[in-house]
This record gives sequence, structure tokens and C-alpha cells, in this order.
Amino acid sequence: MPHELAWGDVYFSPFLSVIVLAVIASWITVLVMNKIRLSRLIAFPSLTFIAITVFYVIAIDAFYIRF
Repeated sequence: MPHELAWGDVYFSPFLSVIVLAVIASWITVLVMNKIRLSRLIAFPSLTFIAITVFYVIAIDAFYIRF
């Protein structure tokens, strides 16, 4: 369980890694949704991307990396 990430002399919060993982996971989810043509049923794709990202942030925080 990381407390903080160090890159050189700069310390980053674990929240940064959670956000990066969530954006990558939601990007993959959106690619899969586009591939199976499920995204044509979504009215606002950008808001859906943000909502999926928020769900992944909550899931990663609850089960993997706690910040």
C-alpha cells in the first residue's frame, strides 16, 4: 500500500496513480464499447467516459490502492 510516490525530489499522492489507472481502464472500456457498437446507444459519450472513470476511481480505491 503506497503512501506517496517519489519521482526525483517530487512527491506525488497515491491519488495520481489511481486517476491514471482509472483513465486507462475507462479508455479500454470505451474502446470495447465502440468495438461491440454499444456506444451508439449513448447520448453523451463524454459524460459517459467521465462517469466510467469515476466508477473506476471508486473501485480502485475500495479494492486496490487506498489513498
